Amino acid sequence: MGNMSSCIHPPQPDTAKLVDLRRKTVRRVVVPAAAAELMIEDPGYVISPLNGFRLSAMKADESLAGGRVYVLVPVCRANGKLSESDMVEIESICGKKGRRRCGSKVVPEVSGDCGGGFVGNLNQYRVRQWKPALEPIYERME
Repeated sequence: MGNMSSCIHPPQPDTAKLVDLRRKTVRRVVVPAAAAELMIEDPGYVISPLNGFRLSAMKADESLAGGRVYVLVPVCRANGKLSESDMVEIESICGKKGRRRCGSKVVPEVSGDCGGGFVGNLNQYRVRQWKPALEPIYERME
């Protein structure tokens, strides 16, 4: 009975992101949508799911999955590789946020009250780092 929550799957998002490197835009596409519907709007371009550096063109009858990111690439680049600069550009276009800094914030009023009494005794509470003493190994000459 305790494992019931592991059997329930969260609902899938109802949109997918379509990144256009030529226009440097992101479009949200309501799923289920066929790849052919989107390729008709941009002739000469194919849709590729973004998983790794390999670009694989989707078939026209395949449908897009919710919550995934897709890239609109020219036909000549289909089944090729993405470069590092393309990946950086995709991340900047998608607006991915950087890692948040974990930790507490110190309010300026509180930090002013801390006085100098504790600063002088700070070194005695630090933990010494372990430094192993390495001795040479002498070999016998026979």
